Amino acid sequence: MDVSPPSSGAEPPPGRFARRLLLAVAAGLAMAEPVMAASEEPVRVELNVVESVQSRCRLSFVIENKGEGGIETLKLDLAVFGTDGAIQRRLVAEMGPVRKAKTVVRTFELEGECGKIGSILVNDVTACAPPDASVCLDRLELLSRLPAVRFFK
Repeated sequence: MDVSPPSSGAEPPPGRFARRLLLAVAAGLAMAEPVMAASEEPVRVELNVVESVQSRCRLSFVIENKGEGGIETLKLDLAVFGTDGAIQRRLVAEMGPVRKAKTVVRTFELEGECGKIGSILVNDVTACAPPDASVCLDRLELLSRLPAVRFFK
């Protein structure tokens, strides 16, 4: 079986093609590594403020995309637990879009009293573009500025 490169008139010396191919593959991998690392930068989601507004509870989040790529959509399936540990409510919250290396604020309102919220669980990522939802869930870095409300996944 002949695995030599197609002939273009002048034949390279034996082994030269293999070395060129190996160098090209190595160069391609070296170039791909920074791109992969940039896409794996964490996406920081911080529960920043919980405040009562006209018998509703307003949740404000700060989303920081530390990556070199923009996020078109980031939909989080959130479960809100009461101070007693019982699930009060579930909602899907759109945190995107977030441009590359950018920080944004997103606000959502819920029925009920803020003082009854004990924790918020990121149950899942229902949509993420780009890449897929499971990669986005792994990239999430969650924080809460509120000692009384735990924010976790």
